[in-house]
Amino acid sequence: MKFNYHHMNLCTEDVPRLSEFYQSIFGLSRLQDEEHGLVGAETANRYDGQVDFLTDGQVEFHITKKDNETAFRMKQWINPIQKGHFCFRTDDIEGFKKKLEELAIPYADYGKWALAGWYQIFFHDPDGNIIEVHQMGM
Repeated sequence: MKFNYHHMNLCTEDVPRLSEFYQSIFGLSRLQDEEHGLVGAETANRYDGQVDFLTDGQVEFHITKKDNETAFRMKQWINPIQKGHFCFRTDDIEGFKKKLEELAIPYADYGKWALAGWYQIFFHDPDGNIIEVHQMGM
């Protein structure tokens, strides 16, 4: 099972303002490709909030409209777009879920809800920081 650091998600009330800040200060560029398309209308409980996808060429920054009700709507106990999270991409999400279960680490299984083809789970580290792990192409 491989892992690569993938992105930092920053939540805000004003996506354009925060996106422009990071673009102008750090020279980040906007990502606009097939991988970063939100899921379609056929996906139940899909995320359809405002997001800007930025990159420095290696790491992504997802600037997301803060939503305090996401976990409630998704019937989950972790809200990844209330205060933000960081993310690792894996090539074996099912194997990773088993590892968390073996270690008795609870996780919220969001499945495919935000980005087309991304299967996402979220859990907390010992200090309460939210971590996403996702697998693409599922």
